[in-house]
Amino acid sequence: MKHITHLLVLLSCCLLLLNQALAQLEIRLSTDRKEFLIGENVPITFTIINHTDRTLDFKNVPGNPWLRFRVTCSASPFPISPKALAKFPRLTIGPGQQQSYKLDLKASYDFNLDGSYRVVAIVQMPGGKEAFASSPARFTMGSGSTLKTFNIQSKGRPLQIHVKQLQADGRNCLFGQVAGYNSRTPIGACYLGKFLHFMEPRIYLDSAQNLHVLCQSSPEIFTYSIMNNQGKRVSLQLLQRSGGPVDLMRSGSKIVPVGLRPYVKPTPQQEDVHNASDVPF
Repeated sequence: MKHITHLLVLLSCCLLLLNQALAQLEIRLSTDRKEFLIGENVPITFTIINHTDRTLDFKNVPGNPWLRFRVTCSASPFPISPKALAKFPRLTIGPGQQQSYKLDLKASYDFNLDGSYRVVAIVQMPGGKEAFASSPARFTMGSGSTLKTFNIQSKGRPLQIHVKQLQADGRNCLFGQVAGYNSRTPIGACYLGKFLHFMEPRIYLDSAQNLHVLCQSSPEIFTYSIMNNQGKRVSLQLLQRSGGPVDLMRSGSKIVPVGLRPYVKPTPQQEDVHNASDVPF
């Protein structure tokens, strides 16, 4: 009986490998990170590989795009419906070739629930007779913990700008987030820097309602980021000590870092080369 069980397992593995080998299309999905703050863009890399012996021409037909996604969340019993029907450009791919694209899922889906998400890409073969699905890409969305909040008005609309802390891929990170004051629904969010507790982050809002955040990201490296009042990061700089106290200060109408200079990546010949983990995302 034991030998029969082993034989069945081996046969199942062989059938799986055979099915993979015979698949006409191979579809892959991957995300840049596994944890995101609610409101962030969710970039995903979509890769398609043509295992057939012919050129495939993927194009949209009315009401039936050649590429679509199925998105589910652990916090909801139902699949998440797209807020807009994405139309992907026509793709022609030759035999044995592969193509990769970077897509932002937030453009088509709302990720406003805390929880684990599962995304599967489904590709309709030319002619519409067959469809192939990818293995799922998985990530989580979280609310993080709030370090500081500013209440603002933008074009007559009351908003809140938050600085939040969240663990992302095992790193303690700071994020900026903009949400409606009344709805509390996030409008946008972005990564600001890896954060060590060696120094309390410096957080300011300038006269143009841009958020400025300076934080220590490693023993030697500091991250200085600026986010606008729509939750878009407009600047990120890596800095290192230049002497004297490190701070973020107002200078007239400007906010500037002091005690710091631009970070210069060490060459392999230098003795003070840092580990890759010292450098933020």
